Amino acid sequence: MNINMNRCQDCGNIHPRQPCAAQPVTFIWPYEGIDVLLFGSWNLFQVGTKLIGNKCTLNLAVGQYEYKFLVDNQWRYLQNQETVNDNHGSYNNMIQVLPKRAYQIFESNAKPLIRLFEVAEEVIGSWDNWSQPLKLQKRYNQFKLCDEYYTYVDLQEGRYEFIFKRGSQYFHDSCQPTIMNSFGRKNNIMVVLINRTESQELDFNNVYWTKHDLLYHTFDHIYGHTMTSIGNQFYIFGGAPSRNEMYKLTFGDHQLNLEETEGEMPRPRAYHNALAYGDKILFFGGVDEHNILNDHFVYVTSAKTWYLAKTDKKWTERERASLTFYAQEELVILFGGYYLSPDLEVELIYNDVYYMNIQNMQWVKLNINNQPSPRYGHTAIQVNEKMYIFCGKNQDEYFNDIWVLNFDSVQWQQIQTQGVAPEPRYGHTTNLIKSKICIFGGRNSKSNRLNDLHLFDFITNTWITPTQYGQMPSPRYFHAADIYNGEQLWILGGNIGLKQF
Repeated sequence: MNINMNRCQDCGNIHPRQPCAAQPVTFIWPYEGIDVLLFGSWNLFQVGTKLIGNKCTLNLAVGQYEYKFLVDNQWRYLQNQETVNDNHGSYNNMIQVLPKRAYQIFESNAKPLIRLFEVAEEVIGSWDNWSQPLKLQKRYNQFKLCDEYYTYVDLQEGRYEFIFKRGSQYFHDSCQPTIMNSFGRKNNIMVVLINRTESQELDFNNVYWTKHDLLYHTFDHIYGHTMTSIGNQFYIFGGAPSRNEMYKLTFGDHQLNLEETEGEMPRPRAYHNALAYGDKILFFGGVDEHNILNDHFVYVTSAKTWYLAKTDKKWTERERASLTFYAQEELVILFGGYYLSPDLEVELIYNDVYYMNIQNMQWVKLNINNQPSPRYGHTAIQVNEKMYIFCGKNQDEYFNDIWVLNFDSVQWQQIQTQGVAPEPRYGHTTNLIKSKICIFGGRNSKSNRLNDLHLFDFITNTWITPTQYGQMPSPRYFHAADIYNGEQLWILGGNIGLKQF
C-alpha cells in the first residue's frame, strides 16, 4: 500500500481506512462532590462518564461541544468557563476541540513561526486585536524547494487566529487549520504552547535505576531491536537473532504482550530504525542474516496493521544509519551508515544527508558543506529545528564529538562543549529528557561494553555526569531505550557478551 495519500482533516495524520485518532481532552471538576458524572453533546447527553478523583479524559473528534456535570444527582456547570443557555433555565459549558495540527509547541526562549508557501505581503492576527499587520520576509525553503513568506511573532501561550494579506486582498492558507469567522469566511488558527524544558522536580545530578520484571512474556536475549513509545505503551520490534514479532509493553503493570497483527508483515531484521508519528510507527531498513534491508514499513498501532510503504530509493544501500523526524517540515532525516558488499570486497561508510517527505515518501539528497566524518552506529536526535548527532565509528576511529545540523540555515556545525565528555563509542542510545540529551551505554574502542550515563545540556553545551544509584544496568550496546512521561528513561535488552538481555 502506498502512503502517498491525503492527510486527515481532523488530526493532520495519515491513517488509511482507519478512523481518526481523536484528541484526548481532560475534563476537571474542581469543586466538592462525591459522585460526579460528565455528560456532553458528543453522545447527546445520553451516557455519563464517571470522574476518577476529580477528572476524566475522553477522546473527542475535532468540533464544538456542550457539556455539564451531574454532581451528587444535581446538574452543575463551571461558572468560570465559557457557557451557553441550555434551554432549561440553566447553562452548559462549551469546548472547542482543535485539530492537532493547530498546536505549535515552542521552547520558552523561541518565537512562534508563521509562514506561507505562496506570495503574501503581510499577516494580521488576533494577538493584538487585529490592529497592526506584520510584514512578511521571503526566503527559499530548501526542503519544499520553493519560496516561503514568513515572520516570527512574540506570543504568550494561547489560541490565536490570523489571515494573510496580498495587496488589498485578505486570504487564509488552506493547508493550515482554519476556523469560520464572523463574516462567514475562514481564518487560520493556532494554539501556542510553551515547552518549559527545565523542571525543578528533576535532579539531573543524581539518577536512580530500578529493575523491572516483565509479566506474561520475556526475552531470553534480544539486541539490535527498536522500542518506540506511543501514549502509555512501548512497541518493541525485531532484533537479533532473527525476529519480526511486535510486542507491546504497558506502563504501570509492566505487561509485555505479543501483538496479533494484520497486513504485510516485515521480514525478520535487526539494527533497523523506527520513529513514531501520530498513531503510526515508520520502520526503515536493518539487516537480516544475509542482506541489507532498505524497505519502509508502517505499523498502525490503533488498527494493529502493517503495510509496506512505497518509496523512491535515492540513497545507496546502508545499515546502522540514523533516522529522525523533523516535525516542522514533516520530514524524515537520514544520516550516515555502513555498507559491506556480499563478497566482502567493498566497504563504504557515509556522511551524507537525505530527507523524505512523510506525505509522499519521496527521498531527496541534501547537499551541505563542512560535513562530519563518515560514521555508523552513531545516534541522532531532533531538537526543534536542529538535529544533533553523537559519537559513532568508522574503520579506524571511534568518535565522541557532537555535530548539529541547523535546518534554518542548512549548515553543519561542530559543537565545542564544556564539562567531561563521554569516551568515544558506538551502539549507544540517545534520548531527550526535558532540556537534556541522555546518552547511555555503547561499546568503546577497546571493545568494552559500557553502562555509563551522560547528560548533555544543549542550551549551555555542557556535559553532566550524574551520580547513579540503585540497581544499575549491566554494560551493553545495541540495546533499545525510550522516554516515558518525559522524565523516565527505559532500557530494554542489548548485547552484553555471551548473553543478551
